[in-house]
Amino acid sequence: MSNVIDLKKDSIDKAFFHYLLPAISGLVVKSIFIIVDSIFIGRGVGSTGLAALAITLPFFTLFTAIAMMVGIGGAAKMSIQFGKGDFKSGQSLFFQSMAFITLVNLTLVTLTLVFLEDLLIMMGASGELLSMSVDYMSIILLFFYIFGPAWVLSCFIRNDTNPKLAMYAMMFGAVLNIVLDYLFIFEFHWGIKGGALATGISQVVIFGVLLLHFLHKKGKLKLKWQTLRFDAVPSILRSGLPIFFTESATAVTILIFNFVLLATYSDSHVAAFSIIANLGVVVIFLMVGIGQACQPIISFNYGAGLYKRVQQTFVLGLKYSIGAGLLTTGIVFVWSTEIATSFIEHDSSLIELTSDAMLIYFIAPIFIGINMMTATLFQSIESDKQATAISLSRGIIFVVIGIFTLPILFPVKGIWASILFAEIITFFLSTLLLFKFNSTLASKPNSTSMTQGFNCSNTTTNKLHEV
Repeated sequence: MSNVIDLKKDSIDKAFFHYLLPAISGLVVKSIFIIVDSIFIGRGVGSTGLAALAITLPFFTLFTAIAMMVGIGGAAKMSIQFGKGDFKSGQSLFFQSMAFITLVNLTLVTLTLVFLEDLLIMMGASGELLSMSVDYMSIILLFFYIFGPAWVLSCFIRNDTNPKLAMYAMMFGAVLNIVLDYLFIFEFHWGIKGGALATGISQVVIFGVLLLHFLHKKGKLKLKWQTLRFDAVPSILRSGLPIFFTESATAVTILIFNFVLLATYSDSHVAAFSIIANLGVVVIFLMVGIGQACQPIISFNYGAGLYKRVQQTFVLGLKYSIGAGLLTTGIVFVWSTEIATSFIEHDSSLIELTSDAMLIYFIAPIFIGINMMTATLFQSIESDKQATAISLSRGIIFVVIGIFTLPILFPVKGIWASILFAEIITFFLSTLLLFKFNSTLASKPNSTSMTQGFNCSNTTTNKLHEV
């Protein structure tokens, strides 16, 4: 891959692959933080430790959602301004985004630390589960002061034609996290506190590596102080709102899942869900990575009025999203028991429960890919209403409906089908919005029919339009 990419003139394939590997690698590697913690805690602490992770995961997801809203929303708008040649406005968007996320994190982390135990009790934790949850969160929250700014910084650096640095930062942090997890949990015997400390230190290192972007001076952005103002923040938040709903909906879903599982099922179901949810984060990050590879290309060319390139980029991203979804489902169907066993030792009933649940839960990735790529398209061109509608539908509305209705129809396994139910319903909404968008875009100059673009892709994509 070339270190310099021309988003207006280089081929779509070249631009896409320039961003794809760094975007996917960075996000998938970031998911390793969560999975490695789960494996080490599951084997070094036990099933109660896994349940504690499930209880605390909504906090991590919510902070990630806020950071992604600011980072992806701001970076998308920056790319549009850069596409227009307005580098001053792009720099202002960067500064306001970083200043805003810093203030938000300072406020939210401090409040969460003050009311931490009360919040965990409200979420259903008690006894040993409550104690472990407090131990984990009281440490990792201290590092969340820097977590949000680091995430936002990575989004802007990626769009500032330096996606490789974001990838290297994530990879280095992940390797460090694995090493520290082993040392703190198995050698120093710090238990769940050690897992939190390992993850936190790794986040600080990632932030430090990202700052190298400004020393090398490869992009347009500068790390310099500007007059503190937030006039662009409302538009940044509107642009990033769909991804916020996508991620925060995960936090809401986990909260509701935990509540229903603790109230109706058992702690073992919570432990099983912890494994599934952490694996689900890998799928979400994979799809977000494909979307982030497309987003700067779509935003830049939409800003430049090159609508045919917008269409080509979307079709390419959709093909890879569908392929990734099929691959993920296939892996889980072949190795569900082995995957569950990697997290759990000497508990055959929990392994069986987790394996059975995964076989239902992980039918959804192909629909996740289609829905998230469609939301990315609308977000990248600032069609916030459409992107938000998709994100709310797949992330909150139909998930909640599924959680409370499917167990009535299927008491034993219905709870695990809630995500699949939501994604299938949203798939039809995404398809409808795509055809409406195609009709609008086809009338613009320098544009071809989106349908023609799909017809040039593979059979799976053709079937999408037949629906």
